Amino acid sequence: MAPTVLVTGGGTGLGAATARLLASRGYDVHVAGRTAATLETVVAGVVGAGGRAQAHLLDVRDAEACAQVVADVVAGSGRLDVLVNNAGVFRRGTATTVTAEDWDQTLGVNLTGALHAAQAAVRQMCRQSPQDGCRGQVLNINSGAGLRGYEQGAAYSASKFGLLGLSDALRQEVGPSLVKVTDVVVATAVESVLSGRTDLRRLPADAVARVVADVLAMPGAATISRVDLTQLEPEPAPDPELEPAPERAGRA
Repeated sequence: MAPTVLVTGGGTGLGAATARLLASRGYDVHVAGRTAATLETVVAGVVGAGGRAQAHLLDVRDAEACAQVVADVVAGSGRLDVLVNNAGVFRRGTATTVTAEDWDQTLGVNLTGALHAAQAAVRQMCRQSPQDGCRGQVLNINSGAGLRGYEQGAAYSASKFGLLGLSDALRQEVGPSLVKVTDVVVATAVESVLSGRTDLRRLPADAVARVVADVLAMPGAATISRVDLTQLEPEPAPDPELEPAPERAGRA
């Protein structure tokens, strides 16, 4: 039986890239999110390439909806082996200026939503038989803002710091049940719909997807608790003042 993965926020960016790559590696892929059109585009691309995929409309802030999507995944694929907790929003605002609405939405999606999805997934994983020494795995997609506060994204930083703590607590709880928990901390700029800035070098979303796939390739009981993904700094432009003087023609 092919392994099954549910990717939240699976219609764009990192989620879509992860879904496509895992489908190419033989996973039954289920993408979930709030926009039907983008989800269906991902599904069509996977199916067109010979893979298997289904779309599920989901707002992760709704705990009952998360439970229903997991039930639908199991009904269609038989089990749930992997949850990629990727759904996220970003609302700009400092700690003293962020609005209550932006704070609630950011924490609701990025932290409480991740909890709802993880709870639904882990309940299912703990019920199913182990495969290669593991009942399932939860990957929480985090950010460098979860390691260091970001002044203009106070709510985002708070949600991502919280996600690290949630992962630590969940890892201790479900490890004895043979469920793995991994944080993928993307501590660099990546191609994403969350940011409209154009003045940054960005890793392709496919690079993050490959990290997710590599984590999932760890066999049996072997697990990676956290991956910190960064990128090399660009090579600095040469300083003309430090360039050697050109040789003069006709020198003896």
